[in-house]
Amino acid sequence: MDWEQLLADCVAFTQRLIHMPSMPFAEGEIAALIAVEMRALDFDEVWGDEAGNVYGRIYGQDRTLPTLVLNTHLDHVDPGDPSLWPVPPYSGEIVDDRIIGRGAADIKGPLAVQVYGMAALRRMGVRPPRDVVFTGVVQEEIGGAGAKFWVAHKDYEVALVILGEPSDNNLALGHRGIMQYWVQFNGRSVHASVPHKGQNPNYALADFLQKLTAAKDSLGVHPLLGSTTVTPTIIEVDTKSQNVTPAWSRVLLDFRTASESANSLQTFIQQLAGDWPITINPAWAGDVPSGDDTIYGYYTPPESEVVQQARALITEGMGREPALTSYQFATDGRHFVPYHIPIIGYSPAEEEQAHIAGESISIAKMADSLRGHVALLQGF
Repeated sequence: MDWEQLLADCVAFTQRLIHMPSMPFAEGEIAALIAVEMRALDFDEVWGDEAGNVYGRIYGQDRTLPTLVLNTHLDHVDPGDPSLWPVPPYSGEIVDDRIIGRGAADIKGPLAVQVYGMAALRRMGVRPPRDVVFTGVVQEEIGGAGAKFWVAHKDYEVALVILGEPSDNNLALGHRGIMQYWVQFNGRSVHASVPHKGQNPNYALADFLQKLTAAKDSLGVHPLLGSTTVTPTIIEVDTKSQNVTPAWSRVLLDFRTASESANSLQTFIQQLAGDWPITINPAWAGDVPSGDDTIYGYYTPPESEVVQQARALITEGMGREPALTSYQFATDGRHFVPYHIPIIGYSPAEEEQAHIAGESISIAKMADSLRGHVALLQGF
């Protein structure tokens, strides 16, 4: 196996991916580029779907076994002000052994590693034990429509999903879930010249936020996924008139947790609000967590067989044992949990590079990750 050539081809592919902007709802061209690349690399099947996702499959020795899935998304966030970048955001320039560009870390470099990890098997003339499918999905940055479509319409059983989200070549076994609540403080509106005749909810909201600052550290902690956090983001009132006290004031609370439930979070809110009349509503429609079930994104226990097997194979490939970690941000992995699919994250990109000006990925870490991916695909 010519590892230097594999890496050079993977780097060049990463640069071509970066050259092509692919914001949400504009992933069509990059999906076509990836499809052309996979066909050129002799994948056994390449196809797309009505959501705009792109797929590639390499057949395994035993095609009756559940499939190993490599998953990345096609979209990226806006590059922002180009003057904040050391090079043009879509240039893909290499500086100090790092590829720089919007999406380099999140997620075009990892995407290229997944595709070329699979391509390495074709170059070696070997078949993996089971089918391997690459899934490039759309709109991850705005909610995950592509991932939701794939998991709902797939026609094969899945043994494991490998997320390409940045993990610094360690194994990310999960991330916290998200729950957002509007907490509304209800008062009585009056003319601002006679405030004593009304009940101004702004005071209650201010008192609540002060108490929240002191109480937030009392929320639960997951041993791997970390502490529950709560962040007040948006504050609104019902009026735009400057001389009227509001009938209500509300704040949006963003919780990230793997140790709390909907009931425990609402109890926490109610206790801080005290006797003031409040209304608590989820910040989005549709399916929302409820009851006493723990809220989390995804979590694959360290002692599980899939984690132990994947870790051993990747260790063999990279020559070092990957640490077991978790993501701080949310991923498409949360959409696969209802389908009882095991999930881990493995990628050469560093989490702190995601979404920043000057985003980049280490070529040396891509080289290690290629070896880890090849060992994983050959042995899992």
